Amino acid sequence: MFATEMHLSTFVILVFQTLVLFAQLLFYLSRPKDSSRLRFLILIITYIFYNFFSGIYPDEQFTLNVFLQNIIAYLVGIIVVVYFIYYIYKEFDIYPFKYFDVRTLFFVLITAFVLLFIVPYYISGNLSLSRKIFISIPLMISFVFVYQIGNELIRIYKNPSASKSKYYKYRVVSGYLGLFTLSLMPVIVAFGDYQSIEQPVVNFGFIIMMTVYIFDFVYQAKQEASILAEIREKKSTTSNNNKFEIPQDIVAGILNNLKQFEDKEGYLKVKTTTISLAKKFNTNSKYLSNVVNLYKEKTFTEYINELKINYIIERLNRDKKFLNYTQRAIAKEVGFNTTEALSQAFYKKEKIKFSDYLKKIRGE
Repeated sequence: MFATEMHLSTFVILVFQTLVLFAQLLFYLSRPKDSSRLRFLILIITYIFYNFFSGIYPDEQFTLNVFLQNIIAYLVGIIVVVYFIYYIYKEFDIYPFKYFDVRTLFFVLITAFVLLFIVPYYISGNLSLSRKIFISIPLMISFVFVYQIGNELIRIYKNPSASKSKYYKYRVVSGYLGLFTLSLMPVIVAFGDYQSIEQPVVNFGFIIMMTVYIFDFVYQAKQEASILAEIREKKSTTSNNNKFEIPQDIVAGILNNLKQFEDKEGYLKVKTTTISLAKKFNTNSKYLSNVVNLYKEKTFTEYINELKINYIIERLNRDKKFLNYTQRAIAKEVGFNTTEALSQAFYKKEKIKFSDYLKKIRGE
């Protein structure tokens, strides 16, 4: 295409991703404090850079020597892989490796790239040989990450409470598909530079992700319109007008974030406070506390505890293994520091001792 090495399929993919990039830029600018939108915006940019440079390099007609062109082409591939994994970690709040985070992954890949690709390539000038020496590391890492992250995403998908959000499960599936097709990059590269195969295969999962993301964004926009209508209704019926010193767009953002927080079961973490959650929502704890008080009609602690109790009841009714947990194990599973804290919260909501409830449900 255009007197370059770029294939038609790569060009079509780039055009589509560029259009989505502009749309996502508008989505992000409409709510610049939304970290999820920013992450997806950056993810699109990494894919565009990967497709562009992998599409045009290497090409002897450029003034930049072929050695550097190949380094750039492979380097952008490493960057898109590392950032994609970072995106999955953050978006679905999973960390499958205790001592192998994204920084470690990036360091390992870059070190392997320098020692096993750049150095042999510089010394021998043989691209095929250097590729074969280097590619074993990305191959091994891709298989391990697909397995580990895949297990985490499957666990999220199978969780019945994840279906609260209409498109959340679709995003989980598309995320796994994007990871799987991206993991095929080193497999294809191991056999040679086949752009007409590599770009469509590697981008297939991400294109599905982008499509699902757009549908999810439209759905969220409808939800936000409903939330804004609720805000206006509250504003017109409440007599405590000082509650509405918070701008409506901030209230809508907090309520939307709370819905996602509930869908992703973020309340199961042990130390969830207004400060920690407000930081995650990119707002302040006073705003968050006021919104919870008014729209959830309870204190923040009551709100978190009731979510935990509802989760316990729902899971006890569907999970026979969970039903046989000790009270201490159940408390730990849902983020209560002690069994006493669990018992107090349960009695306050259900008006029955947790021990008595367990005996009753186990008997049934």
